[in-house]
Amino acid sequence: MREETALELAVGLLQLPSRVRALRDAPLPRDVDALLNIVTDEGRSLADAARKTGLTERTVSDAASFYIEQVLLHPGADSYRALGASADATNDQLRRNMALLLRWLHPDREANSGRAMYAGRITEAWNNIKTAERRSAYDATRNRASARTASRGASAGSNAAPGSDEVRATVRPARSKATISTSRTGTGRRMARRRGPLWRIFELLLAKVRRKGRV
Repeated sequence: MREETALELAVGLLQLPSRVRALRDAPLPRDVDALLNIVTDEGRSLADAARKTGLTERTVSDAASFYIEQVLLHPGADSYRALGASADATNDQLRRNMALLLRWLHPDREANSGRAMYAGRITEAWNNIKTAERRSAYDATRNRASARTASRGASAGSNAAPGSDEVRATVRPARSKATISTSRTGTGRRMARRRGPLWRIFELLLAKVRRKGRV
């Protein structure tokens, strides 16, 4: 099966925003930097993308911007994703992506845009990994966090030990016959209410038959 391009994913997300959760959890497409080129019109990328997709330049630009905002710059994204790159990206790639993202956010491009709030997120991401020392420290912290998350997931999956139902059954307090009878009656009434008036009529008729049978 052919892997979707970054532009195809971006256009699909614009048309179906409910995909955002799945895209946030998925690895970034290999050509995600194409979206950065589109939003800054690097080398007339915007016109080329519009021609390839048959969409207007405005639609293509909106799709690329929406993908960047929702998938790259969401609050849970790590510094690599925020810069539109994977953890094995070179320093030059990271620097270039950072520059493109800040160019996209520049007020001269869209003075009334509310996207300026993302500038701090991008500069923070770059500061975390811009030198070999900082990147090494960041990677160590990131790996520890991933290990803790995986450990919590494994613990949650193993909480229900085999035979736990039997253990709970042995320690369940005994109930008197009166309590059981009352409980059953209450349960029957609740079930009757849920089943509607026809069921209640049936219950009444059944009760009359039972009384006649005892006479």
